[in-house]
Amino acid sequence: MRYVRWGSAALVVAIAELWAPGFASLAGTLLGLLLVQAAFQLGLMLGAVLFGLRVTHVIIGIGGELREWTTAKRRVVLRNIPVLFTVGIAGERTPVRRRMVAAGAASAVTATATAAATWLTVGADLGKGLALAAAAALVYELIPVRKPGGTSIGWFVLGLPRLAGRELAEMESTPRITAAKDAFNVGDLDTAERISAELTGEHPELLTVIGLQISTLCGRNQYGQALGLVTGLVSRQDLSPREMAYVMATTAGLTALAVDAGQLPGEIGVPAARRTLEGAIQVGYPSYRATGTLAIIALLEGDTSSAIDLGNRAAESSERAVDRADGLTTVAKAYMAAGDNKKARELMDVAHELAGWFPRVAATRARLSIG
Repeated sequence: MRYVRWGSAALVVAIAELWAPGFASLAGTLLGLLLVQAAFQLGLMLGAVLFGLRVTHVIIGIGGELREWTTAKRRVVLRNIPVLFTVGIAGERTPVRRRMVAAGAASAVTATATAAATWLTVGADLGKGLALAAAAALVYELIPVRKPGGTSIGWFVLGLPRLAGRELAEMESTPRITAAKDAFNVGDLDTAERISAELTGEHPELLTVIGLQISTLCGRNQYGQALGLVTGLVSRQDLSPREMAYVMATTAGLTALAVDAGQLPGEIGVPAARRTLEGAIQVGYPSYRATGTLAIIALLEGDTSSAIDLGNRAAESSERAVDRADGLTTVAKAYMAAGDNKKARELMDVAHELAGWFPRVAATRARLSIG
């Protein structure tokens, strides 16, 4: 999902201040932006439930975690500052496109009703800012946009019905991909690999299928083979700029992990990982999604303080238990390098609870138990 860009929101704030100067109008503007964003997400979640989609994660707030509830199918997180509300959805039953369009429409209707209701408050300065910001946020999110940073509700409603060819096949394959990811998330790699092999035989060209192969290889600690798969995608001519940004970011992440696992020389892998990640960000990959890879690169370069900071940020922004466990593992390894094994053990206990089966987690915890 893509949310209101706060840089663009500055224009809304300026207009609101001209219409009704003062703190009340400014407060209303910020409230309107947050209110409509939440309405889009709530509508999307309700649409997913109504039309047979999977709600994969619900993240409430920003900052560090206060509470979390994680299962193989869903991750729910309550963060320190509950000002944003984000939802992830995935196909669980066919036809996926029809269900996605319906969920997007439910989101748009919910947000439109919310924005319309704010105009009942325009008699007060706070209400003027509220109504203006709500209308602007509504229009902005209904513009069809699909970029590496996320997808607007407008694209679900207006762009998705026109999807065709390989990209449509990618979407319609998600129920089986989702089933394989469920198995992967609990460490049932045999089931994940079986589904992956079936899909590879049927649709070897799909990025979602190749991505599943990469995940299962990582689950077996085979980063070199996974890297070979993803680098083979670079020469493909049928990938969109959005897809190529993800390919480059994945290449960078796997390169860093291969060095971390001792499967690739650091003098070759670390500079290559950094260059590839910088290239991915230049073509649109969101930098906040790159913190996990940047943390591993910092760890490999001996910059433990940056590795701890970036690793914590990666763990805090994670949407899956495995990803959070991996981020915490990077932080723990940085503490080990800094000589603080006690802190590292505390982090690895948490990582073990989240995904103790994952090879990187298990190997790091084993090193600490020996030490």
